[in-house]
Amino acid sequence: MSELGTRLREARVNKGYTLNTLQQMTKIQKKYLQAIEEGQLEELPGNFYARAFVKQYADMVGLDGDTLLKEYANELEVQNNESSLIREEEAEMPSRLRSRHLNGESNQIEKILSYVPMAILSAIIICIIVILIYAIRQISTEDNQVAQTNNNADVLEIVKPSANPVDRSTEEGEVTEQVDNKKDLADNQLLVGNEVITEISQAGEIKTYQLEGPIENYQFGAKGNAFVWVGIYEEGSMVVDQTISKDEDLEHQAKETTKTVRIELGYPEGAQFIVNGKAVEPDPSVPGVIIFKVNEATSSSEELAIDELSENNEETSYEDPATLDSN
Repeated sequence: MSELGTRLREARVNKGYTLNTLQQMTKIQKKYLQAIEEGQLEELPGNFYARAFVKQYADMVGLDGDTLLKEYANELEVQNNESSLIREEEAEMPSRLRSRHLNGESNQIEKILSYVPMAILSAIIICIIVILIYAIRQISTEDNQVAQTNNNADVLEIVKPSANPVDRSTEEGEVTEQVDNKKDLADNQLLVGNEVITEISQAGEIKTYQLEGPIENYQFGAKGNAFVWVGIYEEGSMVVDQTISKDEDLEHQAKETTKTVRIELGYPEGAQFIVNGKAVEPDPSVPGVIIFKVNEATSSSEELAIDELSENNEETSYEDPATLDSN
């Protein structure tokens, strides 16, 4: 393994990327990435591609690609024997074509080439048809989901008063009070949509926010500034391993049982961290990672309130059998 390959591999390992992940991020074939790490640059298709692949690899793992190319300029000057053979074959090609033309084979080639535009046009038409069919199915599925959601909401609205009668004026007062309270945020708090998050980390650490509401009220994701890899972890396990492009949005809804969500970027400038549609800034010293944790105290109190409400409903739902008999 060469010094250049060792340095690149160490940077990749420090980032936590596998060769498969790096292949998705850079669109460079895994065999070429492996050849770069092992110092077998002769496996790459020429010096130009060797320099381009090395620079893109370096930039993606957080190194300065231009500086790296200057430092290892001598190592990158690879004599590609296969490229030499290809150039020799290309030099011999005209003479072969002339001989084929003399033998009458050029007519067959011209006939074959005459079908190429028609084949390309047919392929384009087929692709357009497939895309239209897929788009129509997606639209139909979304319409069905919206209709189903509306129906469920109507049913719940009708059933709710008889199952659990509640003073609506009290509900509206509580909602108004909650909105007013959210306006009085502390210096370390941030309003994201209708919810609040509180910064609990210190400067120089990975930026960590505490979720002041239930996790199902928060939607996590990223907005691309360029082509970048995004990883989302729940309880330390990766649930999203994806790349996005400039202006592309990635949205993720965590499971209700999740207590910790971690978002990582391939490189800090590649995207913005987004929560409930609002950009959230990471710590400058650790710009590529951000963590969100559920407020255990709030979660416990909500569960207790739900349990108490369920018990009250059960008590009021049944009458004393003796009372029924007397009536």
